[in-house]
Amino acid sequence: MNQFFIYIIESAVSVSLFFLFYELFLKRDTWFRFNRYFLLAGLIFSLILPFLDFSASSIVVNSQNQFEFNEYMNIGSTVSSFEEQTVGAISNPNYILLFYLFVGSLFFVRFIYQLLKILKTVSVNEIVTYKNKKLVLLNNNSSPFSFFNYIFINKDDYGSIGSNELLLHEITHARQKHSFDVILLELLLVLQWFNPFIYRYRLAFKEVHEYLADRGVLIANNDKIGYQKLILDQIEKSFHVNLASQFNYSLTKNRIKMMTRINSGKLAKFKTLLVLPLVAILLMAFTIDFSMERVIDKTQIQAQIKPKDNSTPSIFPVKKVDGWRIASSYGMRMHPIYKKEMMHNGVDIVAPKGTPVFAAADGMVRKVKADFVQGKSYGRYIVIDHEGGYSTLYAQLSKYNTKEGTEVKRGDVIGYLGTSGISTAPHLHYEVKKNGEYVNPEDFF
Repeated sequence: MNQFFIYIIESAVSVSLFFLFYELFLKRDTWFRFNRYFLLAGLIFSLILPFLDFSASSIVVNSQNQFEFNEYMNIGSTVSSFEEQTVGAISNPNYILLFYLFVGSLFFVRFIYQLLKILKTVSVNEIVTYKNKKLVLLNNNSSPFSFFNYIFINKDDYGSIGSNELLLHEITHARQKHSFDVILLELLLVLQWFNPFIYRYRLAFKEVHEYLADRGVLIANNDKIGYQKLILDQIEKSFHVNLASQFNYSLTKNRIKMMTRINSGKLAKFKTLLVLPLVAILLMAFTIDFSMERVIDKTQIQAQIKPKDNSTPSIFPVKKVDGWRIASSYGMRMHPIYKKEMMHNGVDIVAPKGTPVFAAADGMVRKVKADFVQGKSYGRYIVIDHEGGYSTLYAQLSKYNTKEGTEVKRGDVIGYLGTSGISTAPHLHYEVKKNGEYVNPEDFF
């Protein structure tokens, strides 16, 4: 579940930055079509950004060997069965998660209600075909609005003076598929209801949609004064459906201003190039781990090696950078996630993500977990067999730097610390076995 919250937070940060960029650089320009595509791309990019991973470590993973390292998958330490997870979730509820899901469910119910309201309106009113669109003739006094190919207009306004402009406005909404943007944004709002920028994002989308629809009318009929008067006549009419593209929703003043604004010059287009640094910053922040060190100073490695037999685990398996610590030792402990006492068969060493992980002794790499599931069990892990009946396990890795069947030397960098399995923070889970029995890893530092 930690991975889910990380996804939501990273997505929310991305959405917020896209909105701030629009607000600072694009909002006052008349490149309405570009602004619409920018806002739409910002939503889609923010949804997929947390899934992107441009790390290169996975190319050394050998997926041909199907040997499963079952002896290390201790049920008591991973609690991976469905029953145990269910019991843990019920007996130790995450109240923050429950509150998040509760509020999110309210927004989802609201979304469904708005959708059903539109469908009901379609079913109970007369429908006529107009220019390949379906006109829903309403009995109530409301301003026109549209939803995909349905255009809703007051029955009395249909055929009256100015109705052609009203219909053309809504036809532009329908033709340009503005309802798709609205649906996507409302669904994202269910996930990011806590993000204040998502509501401003929605307003920005509505503004751009209206500017585009107004432009569609003025291209066909260049009578700006008459059209502006028609807009003002519609102010008091309303039919509040958030999923619909409505003729008027408190943006009338901005729309009239934008109609009279001189078109932005070609030089304004160069501001759009600033989108590239924004995308680059987001990619670097959330998908590329720059803490991975390609070249390790040999003197730093040697400083951590104790003068013991190279074939016996004898060095600290993590580079001692600022902030490192042993968060959990070998022995019985209260599980930090499942909140129950159980045996911890290794040590958890906390350090920044991407910190190099060393082979504790000379040996042969027996297992490099290729088919791991993010957020489950040990995540990425490596198993090395050593002489004298020793074997070591290095779990929760973010990246690999070795492959199965490789001979490694004590102090070789075999991977990089991370949080790929069940965890609350980046760390290395390190285990040592002697003749198949767990032993305390701290006896071998």
